[in-house]
Amino acid sequence: MAVRQHRHPLIPRARAPESEQALMDAATTFRASFQQLLQRRIGELLGEEVLPAPELGRRWPELRRQLDACPLIQAAHQRRAALQDQLWATVRAAIAGDRQRLEAVAHSQRRGPGSLQLTADLAIPAHQLKVDIHRMPGGYLNDQEEDGVVTGALYDHGVFLYGQGWFGPLNEAPGRTVIEQVLARHHADLRPRRILDLGCGAGHSTLPYAAAFPEAEVWGIDLGASLLRYASARARLLDHAIHFAQQDAEGTGFGDRSFDLIVSHILLHEIPAAARRRLFAEGHRLLRPQGLMMHLDSARFLRPPTPAARYVRDTEVWVNSEPYLASSPDHAFASYALEAGFAPDRFQVHELPGPTAGAGGTPQWLAFCARKG
Repeated sequence: MAVRQHRHPLIPRARAPESEQALMDAATTFRASFQQLLQRRIGELLGEEVLPAPELGRRWPELRRQLDACPLIQAAHQRRAALQDQLWATVRAAIAGDRQRLEAVAHSQRRGPGSLQLTADLAIPAHQLKVDIHRMPGGYLNDQEEDGVVTGALYDHGVFLYGQGWFGPLNEAPGRTVIEQVLARHHADLRPRRILDLGCGAGHSTLPYAAAFPEAEVWGIDLGASLLRYASARARLLDHAIHFAQQDAEGTGFGDRSFDLIVSHILLHEIPAAARRRLFAEGHRLLRPQGLMMHLDSARFLRPPTPAARYVRDTEVWVNSEPYLASSPDHAFASYALEAGFAPDRFQVHELPGPTAGAGGTPQWLAFCARKG
């Protein structure tokens, strides 16, 4: 991994860096060979023809069936799932060997700047209970017992390994991308006093907003208690005052017109179309006049650039337990914004490079922005 993970005290110490690196190398080799296999097989089925999007859409069901029937591709799917399971097993073993220390560190951060509000009887949306997303054992909502932080630790270290450092030393790249490439370039007049990060997880993308807007009150909400306990302790260890609360982003407990900036990072593809509509409507309700709602997500998921990328995206639904990846085409988000109450001319989509992209490269992120009148 070219990028080294920031070794804050909540990263497990009972880890085996050599085994982690070997696993990442194996994943890199597999991904490259899988792409080559898909491109070769698609080339055999389509020839040299470059199909326009409407024609590819018409022929896609048959092409998908032919790809699914290929024994080599079937074996590759098994390997994809096995590598993901191996990643989580590796991180779980590291946490198990360091659990007592991790929980002591988290407990030592129960007091400090910011706040943590948990709701034991929070109604969890049914769509988040169907599968363990990303094959993460127990899912994002596991480990809800008092003081538990295992799910947060699993997610924090697991995300870094899964992305092989692509998200940055603190997994903060999505938040920094929004601040540097969307807010600074397109909304430089915005001076948010209150900021809300929806589906904040372990707080990876939440912390950059506190750094960029030190006078603002920053909130992060999520459904998972363990994720939030971990996020709160992690933020304090990293000297940030963040308010974390266990709430449903589709219907929060905050008052009308209570935030100037509402953001999410890689959340849209984790929820179904109906939930996305509710998310946009809630954002409009919460925004103050001239406030901005911004949702960042993967361009490869929402606008796969090639048939091979589309096939990987579509099969992630079951290979990697990502059930809602294809539940809304990206052009549907404009209609969600209009339904929520945003004016048509106040909605924009920005294509953004990733942290390692060269000039003119394929966009890695899509930022869906709506500003309230």
